[in-house]
Amino acid sequence: MKRTYTEKMHAQRLIKMLSKKDICNKCPATPGFKGNINAEDLYKNSPCVVCKEFIRPRLGLFSIMCPCGELGSEKAIKRTWLALEEKEYL
Repeated sequence: MKRTYTEKMHAQRLIKMLSKKDICNKCPATPGFKGNINAEDLYKNSPCVVCKEFIRPRLGLFSIMCPCGELGSEKAIKRTWLALEEKEYL
């Protein structure tokens, strides 16, 4: 049975993922933060939508790309930290 990917789960996984050294092309929704696994197949809802909605108000993301692909990893990571702080996950 597939689990539902929630904002809280996303924030917890982001914090864990962001503590690693090499996070380029990684996905917080996948086991081991693998970038080559389709997260959409792992949950009964879309983790990509959760991810985009988590930082959309701050970033204005509209494409189907991951935030790092759309904005560049440095900018996406910086703004993700800001969203984590604003939503009081940090």
